[in-house]
Amino acid sequence: MGKPIREVRGRIPQDLKIAFEVACARLEVSQANALEDAIREWLLNRSLPISEQPLEVESAKKTSSSP
Repeated sequence: MGKPIREVRGRIPQDLKIAFEVACARLEVSQANALEDAIREWLLNRSLPISEQPLEVESAKKTSSSP
């Protein structure tokens, strides 16, 4: 069985969207794969964890609000 898949939504400037679509077509890569790679690289560049397990948001909130 494959990894669970989630949808990502957002708004970006039109010129960036068009450039992305053109680049994906030229490179013959799906937009979904390109976005996955871009998000992964963005996280790695910021030294943020990439995990197969979802982050526990509630426990993170409790920990960060503790004195």
